[in-house]
Amino acid sequence: MKPVALDVISPIPEGWGICLSCEMLMARANLDEAPYARGRDEYPAEWLEDFYRLSNVVMDLAARYGDSIRIQIWDPRSVQGLIKSLRHWVRRYPTFIVQGQHKVTGWDLGQLEQQILAAGGVPHS
Repeated sequence: MKPVALDVISPIPEGWGICLSCEMLMARANLDEAPYARGRDEYPAEWLEDFYRLSNVVMDLAARYGDSIRIQIWDPRSVQGLIKSLRHWVRRYPTFIVQGQHKVTGWDLGQLEQQILAAGGVPHS
């Protein structure tokens, strides 16, 4: 059985980094915070709250559905994310697209769960 495809479209806060070799040396020497953490305080608190909430939702879905779901996250500021947003008329975030057809916008996790189950998602026991 093919896994249920779940596309998640939402802005993702970016960290600020330098070249990979320098990042590795700095991390090994405990000289700086991780690249994903750098610059986080530059974002509005609401963005970070939404990002952490989205992270929790995605991690929970991945844990509960395991191999029966394939989750891809798209930042609408990327080329691929912009194309997905235009194709599905996404205007608010987060938006979840189940099987490339069923759009769930916002935090209605009950509706998202229904769409995943209807598409063949099987939660672990």
